[in-house]
Amino acid sequence: MRYARAADGTHVAFRVLDPSDAEAARNDIVLVLGGLVPMEFFDEEPGARRLLAGITAFGRVIVFDRRGLGLSDPVADWSRPIVDQWADDLAAVVAAAGVRDAVVFTADGYGVGSRFAVAHPDHVRALLLFHPMWLSDSEYDAWRAARHALIRRNVEGEDDDFVAQVAPSRAGDRAFRAWYDRAGRAGASPATAARIFESIFQSRPHDQLFEQLTVPTFVLYRRGITYTPLDAVRAAAARIPNARLIELDGVDQWPFVGDVDAVVAEVGAIVVGERRVPPPERLLAAVMFTDLVGSTERAAALGDARWRSLLDRHDDVVRASVSRCGGTVVKTTGDGVLALLPSAGTAITAAQRLRRELAEDGLDVYIGIHVGDVDRRGDDVSGLAVNIAARAMGVAAPGEIIVTGVARGAVAGTAIAFEPLGSRVLKGVPGE
Repeated sequence: MRYARAADGTHVAFRVLDPSDAEAARNDIVLVLGGLVPMEFFDEEPGARRLLAGITAFGRVIVFDRRGLGLSDPVADWSRPIVDQWADDLAAVVAAAGVRDAVVFTADGYGVGSRFAVAHPDHVRALLLFHPMWLSDSEYDAWRAARHALIRRNVEGEDDDFVAQVAPSRAGDRAFRAWYDRAGRAGASPATAARIFESIFQSRPHDQLFEQLTVPTFVLYRRGITYTPLDAVRAAAARIPNARLIELDGVDQWPFVGDVDAVVAEVGAIVVGERRVPPPERLLAAVMFTDLVGSTERAAALGDARWRSLLDRHDDVVRASVSRCGGTVVKTTGDGVLALLPSAGTAITAAQRLRRELAEDGLDVYIGIHVGDVDRRGDDVSGLAVNIAARAMGVAAPGEIIVTGVARGAVAGTAIAFEPLGSRVLKGVPGE
């Protein structure tokens, strides 16, 4: 967590999320979300985590708390429109983070990003507006009155329907509602939130300076949204010189709710010229467990130093065998490993290789293989398929590769030879 200083001395909290790829680190993406959710709460919501993980693959991602929100200073001057002050906060963060040529991705809906891009076009490589809005003055007055009343009831805890309007796909999710409530309470007090929105609604549509934009601008929207009038989004794009309109499926107002991957893909197209999404959190894979035979006795006989050397040899052989077959070692389990491979066939090939090479060092292993859906949990995986592979390994005799019927069926018609062991009941696994 770092702090930038705005021109009026306001401290603005921000974070820089660095990509693992050195080439991607040359790109900067500044994220400006709307609402009153502090950045510290992004990690608690799966959709927000996935959005950040996805766009961090394309470049450095800078997130920040606007003044009056979260860890930043409170608003000191209520006579000046809050959206203008938030644009100043964005400028301060860009300067403090050393950003020179950023893709500014803004989902605030009030013109923070467009104000900044007009004032600092030399710092903006591209502007991505998610659900911007433009209405005529007469249309805006009616919309503002209805929206102000809705938000006032929400701020005062009188209306539970706000989530249903901005995030319809998650309206029935009690965990999401609880997260939103916690984040909102931490973001701003009821009095501060009310004053923020009062200031926001004093601004007029033309204050967003759409017509003055000179940077490449993309307008991204979901065709099923109702919280923001669809015609108002298209009207905003029409007022921006040479804006490109990108339509997605979905009904949710926020980019981290609904089909997050579709949003990430469009960000990738703008930043790196390629639509890419992060690896799925749940995927179909071949799961392989290995364990050394007689490791306790061998360790006692060899002593710590020689046993550690042998374990290092074991780990090197397993990692090489798995990687040559396109897989990854998820973790070591003391005397064995858990690995994921792209198919049952590659898992069996990797198992045969590592068994053969370890045998040359006088090491026997137990190996179990199953194919099924697994859940990613950070750098780890979980799920019934993982448990089944571990239990299958427990059936193995020294030097045996045990596969489940699912894995065997996946390689039907190949030259791999199997010996049937009959049906088994595996501890903790339903059925046979």
